[in-house]
Amino acid sequence: MLRGSVIIFVALLSVGFLEKLIKRQQWFGIFLVIMGLIIVALADITSKDTSGEDFGRNSIITGDLLIVLAQIITSVQMVIEEKFVHSQDIPPLQAVGWEGVFGFTVLGLLHIPFYYIYVGPPFSNNARGVLEDIVDGFTQIGNNYRLILAICGTILSIAFFNFAGISVTKEMSATTRMVLDSVRTLVIWMFSLALFGQAFHWLQLLGFFFLIIGMFMYNGVTFTTVYLKLRQGVVNLRYRKLNEEIIENMEADSSENNP
Repeated sequence: MLRGSVIIFVALLSVGFLEKLIKRQQWFGIFLVIMGLIIVALADITSKDTSGEDFGRNSIITGDLLIVLAQIITSVQMVIEEKFVHSQDIPPLQAVGWEGVFGFTVLGLLHIPFYYIYVGPPFSNNARGVLEDIVDGFTQIGNNYRLILAICGTILSIAFFNFAGISVTKEMSATTRMVLDSVRTLVIWMFSLALFGQAFHWLQLLGFFFLIIGMFMYNGVTFTTVYLKLRQGVVNLRYRKLNEEIIENMEADSSENNP
């Protein structure tokens, strides 16, 4: 539910820093997307918790605040990406590559102090009780081929995902990217139902209905526009056939006049 707030932050930052003009119909589409995400989240909240874990109110509030903070940081990143790929005309693949280089370098350097910082649970559950045990991580990867396959698959999927995302940002906008990104929740839900036996809840279906309608509304795809485009396509097809018949008749007449 809170993850949907990134759409609002990106829209506001785009208006404030990129001087974007978001139409009333697009704001309504964003509202429907957020409503859909809220309804989907309510379905999970109202369902029974089978994990057996009991979290205190302070832990829940802290988690919610961290989620909102993460969405603000993500929205800032999206707006900065849009600014650079538009103003500097940077190709999407090059932008993804540089982000990967900087991310790998920064996290690689941070692993050095993290290896010596003792925190214990709940921040760390590894054997040494440090913030990040990179040696143990590589040991597990080397001893389990499934982890290697999973990591390689994750790297490839994230690379294509980021490339597609920045391409949408360059051709359209960061807000459009976030609206389309919210459809991921629908895909995850469908796979969870089909492969992992997740319990079906009618609220989820209602929420995803709002999600899809909001996405179409934001992109200007309404029932009226679809009808008009289909009608225009039929008219163009009729005119094309009529022109072809006229040309064929003219060719036939010319061949008869000039044997």
